[in-house]
Amino acid sequence: MRISRRDLSFLLPILAASAQEKAPVETMTSKAYPTDQIPYKGDDKKRSREFFLAQTHAGFKVELHETNLGPGIEAHPPHQHIHEEIMVVTAGSLEANMDGVKTTVPAGSVLVFGSNKPHNVRNPGTATAKYYVIELRGTEA
Repeated sequence: MRISRRDLSFLLPILAASAQEKAPVETMTSKAYPTDQIPYKGDDKKRSREFFLAQTHAGFKVELHETNLGPGIEAHPPHQHIHEEIMVVTAGSLEANMDGVKTTVPAGSVLVFGSNKPHNVRNPGTATAKYYVIELRGTEA
């Protein structure tokens, strides 16, 4: 089968459009997220749950999730990404690795990870650490 340039001129825009299609992200609205209706994934060492991924009225995407880390557990290896993250520690303590500098913070603390800055966290304590992550995703999904 031979495809002409003319055939390609019709086909390429369709292929490009379909490659960029992603699942739609709902627009943020006033809404309650009851804790007993949002299931966890994982086990006692590390479990998490996503409350939402939504976009503001201006199209800026925001994700909120919760993580519980058992004693001595690292959330994941150091990594970086384009979006910023805000962590709110609500129980236990976390050791944050930010650009190779380690800082330990107790419950009630806030951590901010900048765009494209290597980071991760681990639980240095003897009790479960609990924290919420607000991912400021912008136009990425």
